[in-house]
Amino acid sequence: MTLHVVYDHKCAQCGAVYIPYDHAVPCPNCGIIEAHRFDYIPQATASLRYNFQTWGSYVPAAWWIGSLGDYCLHLLFHLFENFRKQASQVDISEFASIFLSGLAWGEQRYLRQHVLGIAIRVHEALETYTP
Repeated sequence: MTLHVVYDHKCAQCGAVYIPYDHAVPCPNCGIIEAHRFDYIPQATASLRYNFQTWGSYVPAAWWIGSLGDYCLHLLFHLFENFRKQASQVDISEFASIFLSGLAWGEQRYLRQHVLGIAIRVHEALETYTP
């Protein structure tokens, strides 16, 4: 068991799914900046931290994806675990960009850069965490 972030959102203008995680985050598909915001970064950070402290891995033993928030967490779990295991010390933004570019995004290609932004913010939050 781990911490889920159950959250779904569709852009009011174009209907694209995304997480408006900060005040300056536009819809990654059409660019509109909606008034609605969701505090995703601290929750995603808490989930990753919990996994690592509990199992020594960012990837939980089992995971069910029931929302966009959980889908993004699934991607973050694997991204951060691979980043942790890498031999070289590549910058998180470079590593995440390469990792996310290797995934099949289909019609939601616009989410790749969006999830990259989330990953960078979560990494910053993990780096500044002091128990």
